[in-house]
Amino acid sequence: MRAYSVAKQPVQKRVNGRISRKLAVWVAEKRYCETESLAQVASEFGVSEEELSYYFSTIVGMRFTTFRKDLRIEEARRLICEQPDMRLLVVANRVGITDKCNFRKQFYEKFGVSPSDWQRKCAEDKHSDR
Repeated sequence: MRAYSVAKQPVQKRVNGRISRKLAVWVAEKRYCETESLAQVASEFGVSEEELSYYFSTIVGMRFTTFRKDLRIEEARRLICEQPDMRLLVVANRVGITDKCNFRKQFYEKFGVSPSDWQRKCAEDKHSDR
């Protein structure tokens, strides 16, 4: 049993390296805004769901869905500040969140402020810069 786990380590390192490279591109291209499941991403990366799930739990330190949610909410915060006149439902849809209540809840959990309060602050900041 011990020999199996030792022999498996180089393979896992190669898989983790491939996932890391593909994940960097996936994030840079903001693919997290698309509604993709772990299975779809694993298929795109050329790995199994188990390998991708293992990567997220051991290397990233969180589940794939949590990682994707955090990226989406960060992107929403950025969009709101860049375009404070954009409707919040449009922002939510652009980052891949289709439920308005879920969007508000996730945003508040991450930043401690509602999306509408954040939007108001960003709009005020833009007007004071003029």
